[in-house]
Amino acid sequence: MRTRPRPALRATLALVVGALLTMLAVAPPASADGHDLTPPVILSVAVNHGRPLVLGPNQSLTFQATVTARADAGIHRNGVEIHLRGPSGAGGSQGLSGLNDPAPGCSPTSATTAVCTEWFRIDTGSAEVTNSWAGDWQMWALVASNNLDEDPGSSITTATFPNVMKLQRRSKLTFVATPNPLPAGRDLGLLGRLTVADWETDAYAGRSNQPVELEFCATPCRTVEPVRSLTTGVSGFTGTTYPATRDGSWWLRHRGTTQFSATFSPGVLVDVV
Repeated sequence: MRTRPRPALRATLALVVGALLTMLAVAPPASADGHDLTPPVILSVAVNHGRPLVLGPNQSLTFQATVTARADAGIHRNGVEIHLRGPSGAGGSQGLSGLNDPAPGCSPTSATTAVCTEWFRIDTGSAEVTNSWAGDWQMWALVASNNLDEDPGSSITTATFPNVMKLQRRSKLTFVATPNPLPAGRDLGLLGRLTVADWETDAYAGRSNQPVELEFCATPCRTVEPVRSLTTGVSGFTGTTYPATRDGSWWLRHRGTTQFSATFSPGVLVDVV
C-alpha cells in the first residue's frame, strides 16, 4: 500500500537481496572474526500476536508483525524487512508494507537471538481494500545478521510463511424472542439476522447461506445447551420456533469462516409463567 524511504542499511538490504537469492544457493559456509557466517535462522513468525484481524466498514487498524531469528554473530538491530501478501498470493495486488513510524527493528533477547518487529496499518475505507482481501495472508520476511558488512551473501535469510495472518470481515447477529413472557410449553418465536462488513460499500449487509446455532441457558445459567442448527436465508435472516419450558436466556451464535469473524447475538431472557 505504500513505499517506505529507507535508511542506509535498509537500502543496502534492498540492493543486495536479489543477488543474494542466487548467492545463498551456491555459497559455502565461511567464517571471519571468529563468527560463523552461515545465514541467520528464522525461528518463528507472528502477526497481531496470532489473533485474527477483524475489521468493520471504514475502519483502520494498526498492528505488528514479528520475526524471531538467531545467528552466531547476532541479528542486526535494523536487519529486518517484512511484507504481507493477501489471499491472491505473491502475484496479486493485495499487499501491505510496513510503516515508517515506528521504524522496524530488532531487539536482542540473547547474544545470538532477537525479536524483530515491524508495524503495519490497514484501512478498509481505502478504495484499494476490497472484500476479496478477507482470508488467509502470508508473510515474506528478510533478516540480516551483524556480519552483513563482512559477507552479505552469508548474512541474510529470506523466507515465505503461508497462513500467518487471518483478515476477517466483522460479523454481527441480531436476535428477538417473542412472546415474552409466555405460558410453559408454548412455542417461542425466534428470529435473527446475520450481517457482515462490506468494505466496498462501507456498510453492513445481510449474508445468506451461513450456519448459525440457537443456544439456551436455563436460569441460573450454568450450562449452555445447543438447541438447533439454522442457516441464514435472504438478507441474512433466519428463524424458528421452539417450545419454552423453563426460564432462561436464548441467543444465536455464528462460528465464523476464513473471511467472516465469529460472533453471537445479545441474549434474550425469556420468562416462562
